[in-house]
Amino acid sequence: MARRSKARSGTFFLRKEQDTDGTDYIEGSIDVSSFVNVLEGELLRIKQVWFSWTSDQGGPVLGADLGASKGCSAVACVNTEANTAIGGFTRNSLVAKNTLYAHTDSNTDIDFISNETSVNPVDFDDGYLVATDGIFLGVDQSADSWASNIRCSIMMECEIVKLSLTDAQAVLVSQTVG
Repeated sequence: MARRSKARSGTFFLRKEQDTDGTDYIEGSIDVSSFVNVLEGELLRIKQVWFSWTSDQGGPVLGADLGASKGCSAVACVNTEANTAIGGFTRNSLVAKNTLYAHTDSNTDIDFISNETSVNPVDFDDGYLVATDGIFLGVDQSADSWASNIRCSIMMECEIVKLSLTDAQAVLVSQTVG
């Protein structure tokens, strides 16, 4: 089992936006190779992830984004590996997951909207350690139910930590095998 890691930097923030396309899983990446050096035992610790959903123009999600009398959902996952679909808790690379639920009445007014984070590094004792060169934000909308594309934005609170080579390699293997 890995020993508790020590911070090697102050807190900093990484950000990413990803638009949906209405039908397919779409993924974008953040290059974190400058923060991760497994051979030196330096990893990135994600302490917390915040999710925000907007229209694809950056404004609030509106009833027109859904259409009249519709219930819609969209899911976003932050992972340490590239993926081709939204995954669950059995995926070793899962860092954080968030779902947006919305419903409109017959006048396209939003009568229900909810944002649920089902896993977040802040829920863990010591955040989530990243031993890979990339972080991936994948998004997917419920098929054929949204009238417009929407955007998920994330902000991650991070720091660089130092572990032994053995512990850093163990983290890398746990995120890439399975």
